[in-house]
Order: sequence, then structure tokens, then C-alpha cells
Amino acid sequence: MKPAVYFIFLAQLLLWGCGAKQETLSIATGGPAGLYYPIGGGMASIWSAELDAVNVKAEVTGGSVINVIQVSRRESDMGIAMADVVTDAYKGQGRFPQPLPLNVLFTAYPNIVHILTLADNGIDSLEDMRGKRISVGAQGSGTAVAAENVLTGLGIGMEEIAVRYLSFGESTSALKDGTIDAGFVVGGLGLAAVTELAVTRDLKLISLSETQLQRLGEQFPAYAGYVIPAGTYTGIDTDTSGLGIWSVIVVHEDMPEQLGFALTCKLYQRRDKLLKVSQVAKAMTVANIHKLAAVPLHPGTQRYLKDPNAACNEAGAELASGADR
Repeated sequence: MKPAVYFIFLAQLLLWGCGAKQETLSIATGGPAGLYYPIGGGMASIWSAELDAVNVKAEVTGGSVINVIQVSRRESDMGIAMADVVTDAYKGQGRFPQPLPLNVLFTAYPNIVHILTLADNGIDSLEDMRGKRISVGAQGSGTAVAAENVLTGLGIGMEEIAVRYLSFGESTSALKDGTIDAGFVVGGLGLAAVTELAVTRDLKLISLSETQLQRLGEQFPAYAGYVIPAGTYTGIDTDTSGLGIWSVIVVHEDMPEQLGFALTCKLYQRRDKLLKVSQVAKAMTVANIHKLAAVPLHPGTQRYLKDPNAACNEAGAELASGADR
């Protein structure tokens, strides 16, 4: 929201009890084949149902990079993005020439870097990707950032592979058709695009060694090792050593405290509804609410953390009344 829109928004909240129209907010998510869109849609449904003063809609976007830019420009009120992208955006590094005015509203869940190929494609490790056709994710996505970081961080130049910028669904279709040799897909465990590929083809997941994980962790502090358990996908009968990157909900640093407070506490109060969308919401605990220390936590969330149990009882009424504490 622009400052003027925020003013109008708060004024409308004051009139809510007299039957004023709800204010529509937006959350930037990702493509329909990934997890950001259904998770964002689930959050939007909770907020719309639990907070009478707002109506929230989920937007289909290209992913993390686009989301943080839209939030910084106030084109979206909230956005889901990967921790590495948010860190770069806030600090003005990597793909971001200037720092963006962002806060973290809360941490969502860990994304898992899935490195996909098929059993007969002759790829057993990252080193085998040299000279191959590799999908690194859609342009402007967090997957593309993570894929480049993983490859270059482990000594494989982007010029050493035939880069393809494909969405999750396009990547798995291209693997089926034989138009790529491997691909990166970053999302929660049980991602639909990967699940479907495993059912129809002989899927292989590429593991990362402890040495590789350590090298990546030293270069990219937002990254950590994560095991994809055996049986998560059809035909994968052993654990896969992979990489985990937390996703966070970002907002503009100027979002009013009371709005951030209401959004956070109502979502955590009704997390049970989000679990019906995806079990990745199990990771959305108060203990995990600020996994990205490099970026400030929104003042509304800080207020919520002072007394999570009691705070939610007053959130909706306070937002509707327009009280600004």
C-alpha cells in the first residue's frame, strides 16, 4: 500500500462498524504448480474469514524476486519469498542494486532444493551437469536464485551448462519429453509437480555431500542441510541429502503496526486451517517465527510475541476499531 492508501485504509476501518466496505489486501505468491500459491491462498482465506475489516486475495506471480519487488513498490501488501532472496533485497546485494524497504512478518516453512533428473539421463552428481541442459527455474523466481547459487557456489559456472528458465510444471514436462537433462525445483516436501513426475517416470534426486553443504553454508548463511526422507516420492527408497531454505512473509516496512499485529496473531491462532492446505505449516511455530535474523521483524509481530496467547483475543476488534497502539 502507498502511504495515502494506508490512511484511507485506517479511515475505512473506523467506519467498519457502520457497514463500511472491507479493504482488499493482496499477497504475492508464485505459480499454480508450486506451493506458494496454495499456501498464500490458504493464508488469504484465514485472514478474510477471521478479520472482518479486511479481504485478502492471493496473486499468481513469478516467485520470490518479483514478490519482494512488488512489496517494496507497494504493488502488493505481502509476499512470500525465500530467505536468500529477502536477505539480498534488504541489503541491496546480488540482483538488487539498492536496499529494499522490507520487514519480515513471519517465517513460513523450509523450502527444499530438489535437484531432479531421470534414472537413464546419466547424471549422478552436480559435476555431471556440465554440458547438459539444465532448468534453473522460472525467470525472477527464488528457484533461479538458489540454482545459480548452488551451481556457482560449488564451482560450476553458468556458462558450463545449457541454461533453461522453466517453471515447475515446465521443468517436469521437459524432463518427460527429454528436452532437458535435469532441473531445479525448490518447494516444500511433497511438491505436486515432483510427486506427479515420480509417478510417471523413473525419478532420481541428486544428493549433496556434507562437504558441499558446508561450502554452501559458508557462502550463503540462509542455507542449511535438509534430508528428504525415503518414501516422500514414489521410487525414492533412500534418504536424499539436500538443501533447505526458509520461506518468509515479507511486508513493506511502513505497514501499520496494528495491521501487522492482526495479520500475524490471527494466522497463528488459526494455523489448524492452514494445515489442511499443506502439512508444511507444521513448521509455522512461534519458535520459528523469526528464522531470518538478517532482516528486521515487523513491529506488529514483535508486539504479538510479547504475549502470543492473550494477544489474539483482541486483534480483530482492535483492527476493526482502527485503534493504533
